[in-house]
Amino acid sequence: MQQELKFEHGDISGAIAVTLANNQTLDDLCVQHILDYNRDRFEAFAIRIFLGKETVITIYAVDKIREEDSDLKTEKIAVKKFKLNTLPVNELFSYCSSFNCTLSTGNYALEDMEVMNK
Repeated sequence: MQQELKFEHGDISGAIAVTLANNQTLDDLCVQHILDYNRDRFEAFAIRIFLGKETVITIYAVDKIREEDSDLKTEKIAVKKFKLNTLPVNELFSYCSSFNCTLSTGNYALEDMEVMNK
């Protein structure tokens, strides 16, 4: 599965594209590393990786039971946040068959560039 993410924070920002290895899913990672993760109840759909003074991997999963039982007519999606503070980043990358990241200062649009030294 390949999903492109775009973000704008910090001094440089950009886009990330990840292809998961061996037909694995984000749910597979959750089942292996989150004790109370239940595929029947949750569907993981986003991951945030923070590297700084500490490393925090955050998984966001749709709470299917709350979505089905909700009487609220809202544009928001009920999610549960799972924080993984003990999973080393190098182990996280073992779930990836490819990882492509492009960061830019934002001073020029990446889609407008033409590489001259091909």
